[in-house]
Amino acid sequence: MTNKKLIIFNFISFQVIWWLCVLSAKPGLSTAVFATVLLYTLLHLSLVEGWSQTLPLLLTAVIGAVADQFAYKLQWILFENHTQWLAYIPLWMLALWLAFATTLNVSMRWLQHKYALAFMLGAVFGPLAYLGAESVGAIQLPSLYSLAWFAFEWATLLPLMLWLRHRFNESLALEQT
Repeated sequence: MTNKKLIIFNFISFQVIWWLCVLSAKPGLSTAVFATVLLYTLLHLSLVEGWSQTLPLLLTAVIGAVADQFAYKLQWILFENHTQWLAYIPLWMLALWLAFATTLNVSMRWLQHKYALAFMLGAVFGPLAYLGAESVGAIQLPSLYSLAWFAFEWATLLPLMLWLRHRFNESLALEQT
């Protein structure tokens, strides 16, 4: 299992990456940040979780990105300085979901059996993250539906993502025995 230093490193790394992603929501920076987070994710898979965790890590990142894409299509989230591939959420947001996926089996692993708590934490802290991004000018949340959506999104997706990672961990453990 993971040791305490690794858990702390994973938690702090995600906080730094969150700020890096949100503050990179300016023309020309998204690609560099996405490449940096992609490299971080590859190192994470190589050194921490192992390559066998690639599929569930990518699956959870894609689930989150698709949920945000849905909100973007409904204009419940607007991205400042979004100039590339306007039909899709920006690269910095994809990078953020990729980085978040690296926490599910490390610093957030303790939540993998606590789905009611994950539901509540997601409903509260998910929207707060978007409000934080809005406060630094990375996004706009144009309506009350925006916060309602992100509360719903995080309340449902956080337990789902934790469950997926847990189930994959179980199946991987069975294969190794």
